[in-house]
Amino acid sequence: MKSFALVCLLAVGAVAQKNDTQHACWKKSHPRGAGKPIDACAPGLVLDAGLCYKPCQANYTGVGPVCWENCPPGWDDTGATCMIPEKIISANNSACPWYDECGEGLAKGCSNCPPNQGYHDDGCTCRRPMQSFDKKSYGRGVGVPMVCKPDEQEQAGLCYPLCPNGSVGDGPVCWDPCPASNPVHCAGTMCGVPGFNCSQEVKDDLNSILQTEVACSTPDDQKKCVADIGKDAKQFYMDGICPGP
Repeated sequence: MKSFALVCLLAVGAVAQKNDTQHACWKKSHPRGAGKPIDACAPGLVLDAGLCYKPCQANYTGVGPVCWENCPPGWDDTGATCMIPEKIISANNSACPWYDECGEGLAKGCSNCPPNQGYHDDGCTCRRPMQSFDKKSYGRGVGVPMVCKPDEQEQAGLCYPLCPNGSVGDGPVCWDPCPASNPVHCAGTMCGVPGFNCSQEVKDDLNSILQTEVACSTPDDQKKCVADIGKDAKQFYMDGICPGP
């Protein structure tokens, strides 16, 4: 019963205005698809952890509002520092005699370590001590929220394709502007002629809807309502669409 009453309410609202097609018309509308979450940064900004920041200069990497110096190749990045851990390897003792295998006595200096790699010759082993330095950093400003792409419109936290030809977007629908013959905007979806009293027309239509709902409330009257109102409402809508602007 409730669903039938709703059908009658919607259909009768159109039929009630059938005699006013010379005064008002329905705006043309075009679907533009479902909105999608905001997922882009404004031109010139980069995304990091859900916010948009200025890009860092060369050889720096951004972490939130801070740009950190990159570590040289072969160095471990520990966050705020770059580090090479201590490393010990066997020395090359092939030139040492049997009586001083590590070159720590009479044959001191016979062992050797890989050159130009920071190793210290300890005789039997080569030791490279741990090295570290603090990375340079600088601030790049507070992050700003993401935005829609240039070819999209943001509404209620979602991004929609831009409407064409001067149409106005409202969620997933693009509404054409009112034509010159019907320049008065009415109830969001209609256009009236100059002097058209939108508020009074809506009030009159609501009264007509309530009266028709009472007339269609009994089971015997429902079949007739569906047949008559449905037919008239469809024809009215098709005949009452606004012409092009």
